[in-house]
Amino acid sequence: MPVPDDYKDILKVLIEKTDQGILTWTDDGLHVSSDVDMAKFSLWAGVDERTNESFVALGLYTDTGKMVDSWYLDESETEYLEVFRLYTAAKRHANGVPSLLKNLTQRISEMKKIDL
Repeated sequence: MPVPDDYKDILKVLIEKTDQGILTWTDDGLHVSSDVDMAKFSLWAGVDERTNESFVALGLYTDTGKMVDSWYLDESETEYLEVFRLYTAAKRHANGVPSLLKNLTQRISEMKKIDL
C-alpha cells in the first residue's frame, strides 16, 4: 500500500519539524507518538510474521484516542525508507538522543589531558 495521497504533504512537514527538533514525540515502547492540536500521529515498525518483511505504519487518532485512519508500508515499497526514517528520527527525539549527543560532545570537547 503506497502512502495515501492526502498524507504526502503532512509527511513532509512531520519529517521537517522532527528533523528541526520542533515536533515533540513520546515513546511508549511500541509506538512513537506526537500530539498536534486535536489529533495524534502514531508510528510503529516491525516485521510481518507471515511474510517476514519489515514494515512501518502510521495511525491517526482523535484527541479522545479513537483511531480514525491507519496505513502501512512494506519495505519493498518505494516510500518505505522515507517513512521509516521519520519513525527512527521520531524515536531518537522521543528518547532524547540528539540532546544527549550534544551534551556528550560538549563534555568530551572540554576534557583535558591529565599527566600522571
